[in-house]
Amino acid sequence: MNNLYTLRLMESSPDGSAVRSEIMLNSRHTIFEGHFPGNPILPGVCTIQIIRELLEISIRKPLKMVAAGSVKYLGFVNPEIMPLLEFRFQLNHAEDGTIYCSAVVSAHEKAVCSFKGTFHG
Repeated sequence: MNNLYTLRLMESSPDGSAVRSEIMLNSRHTIFEGHFPGNPILPGVCTIQIIRELLEISIRKPLKMVAAGSVKYLGFVNPEIMPLLEFRFQLNHAEDGTIYCSAVVSAHEKAVCSFKGTFHG
């Protein structure tokens, strides 16, 4: 997803259980030419990929998503209207390296996606 977004902010709680990130979408990215012409919408699969990438940056290691327990899309993200997205994560780190993640993605202070999933590092 080369050049789809720019990371603007990343903050973590001292124990690493909460992370807050902000990204700025590139409304000129080629993905929006096909999804959809004249009415660009961030594909849901890209939202999940961004979640994984932000988690990797936060914990400083590559991750593989092994389960998506719940994914709910609560609104569309048009990068021309709402290019700034906020991601709030609640993380639970298991001893075996498993990371349980709950995330809420917001635009203009309105939730557009909620996610619960499991990752391995």
